[in-house]
Amino acid sequence: MARGVLPILLAVIVAGCGIAEKIQDLTTRVEDLTTQTVNVLDDAIAALETQSAAWQSILQEAQARLTADAQSTIRNELANLVSRSVAQAGIEFRCNADFIGARVRQHLIRIKAGLLGQPAPPVEPALCQVVPVAVDRALVPGRLTHVEFYGYDFTAAANLAVFLERTGGTRVNVTDKLDRPTHYAMTLKFGPTGVQLDAASNRFVLEWDNRQISTIAVIQPATPVCQSRLVTLPTTRVTFAPPHTRGNADFSGNGPRVTAMVTLVTTAQELRARVYMRARETEHDWTTAEGMREFPLFVPDPGWRIERVVGNQVSTHSYTDGDHAMDSFDLGSGGPVRRLDFVGDTRGNEAGTRTQVEATFNPLRVELVQTADCVAAGAVRVLQDRGLLSGPARLRLAPFLRDLARPTPGR
Repeated sequence: MARGVLPILLAVIVAGCGIAEKIQDLTTRVEDLTTQTVNVLDDAIAALETQSAAWQSILQEAQARLTADAQSTIRNELANLVSRSVAQAGIEFRCNADFIGARVRQHLIRIKAGLLGQPAPPVEPALCQVVPVAVDRALVPGRLTHVEFYGYDFTAAANLAVFLERTGGTRVNVTDKLDRPTHYAMTLKFGPTGVQLDAASNRFVLEWDNRQISTIAVIQPATPVCQSRLVTLPTTRVTFAPPHTRGNADFSGNGPRVTAMVTLVTTAQELRARVYMRARETEHDWTTAEGMREFPLFVPDPGWRIERVVGNQVSTHSYTDGDHAMDSFDLGSGGPVRRLDFVGDTRGNEAGTRTQVEATFNPLRVELVQTADCVAAGAVRVLQDRGLLSGPARLRLAPFLRDLARPTPGR
């Protein structure tokens, strides 16, 4: 709000009389505007937790609720977020509405952090789809000229890299062959001006901040189909107490309004739980405890990678606390979390100390795939359906394709 306040403050000083009172009134007004704006953002963030597919109408409602006095940059950021999430995506965008809603929610959290002068979470790229899911070297570059990545925040994310892994464990950084024309799409070229494959090329690895987020196998004349297995993780619990972010740290019996969201974050190398919680007083000085933390849940054995987690990836719950007791909610088996236990209001100060959530997980089922020089069975099926297997590869993989034609339990 500083840029909007300065001209008003100068006018007050020039006016001469009652300066102290007018500055106090101005300070109160700025604080009220900030509170109103933060409350609008909080309501939009909360709505996206349970109605992520309705992200566009939620953003439009948030824009309409901002008063004429609200900071113009906030209104512009919301308008830009709508534009970036709709107009620029075009027909190439291949993420579903729920996914877009989740990304919009993360950007709203960043906007709010900037308004309050708090550290903003880093822009993390998200991957929706890779086309094709594997590369038959025999088709490169004649019939297959590039690999396409579809997702979100590709241009804003730093430390995004692609490597070509080769026989013997060496790998080559081929990031300079990666085009990032929009937030939503990247293209890795083949041929004389792009990546050139040979008999030692095994797979591509897409990494962000030194963390693996996708792999694309290169099918050679003898590349086998990877083995896979399904493991069930035992029930576990994690506890998170969000930091105190606003107010005097005492909810004083005014709620708080409590929201928690637990999201499974999956990479090839690790399964983590991202726990978000906000507890906000319903009046007075809007005391708030809010934050997010990630907890490691599972790391596969060497030689294996995580292919997917079976079932829904998100559990969420909201309620208004009305007493000083712990509140427990049974969420059942529809998501990763079976039960959420909350501490909201207590006697005395609690925001940032005693206010917390404990998440008890359901047993999680994780599909693992070998990481040796092989191609995933699911990738073989997709390539066959899309006509992206060469004749020799189809002939060699025919027994596997017959097996893959049978229904797979759990899919």
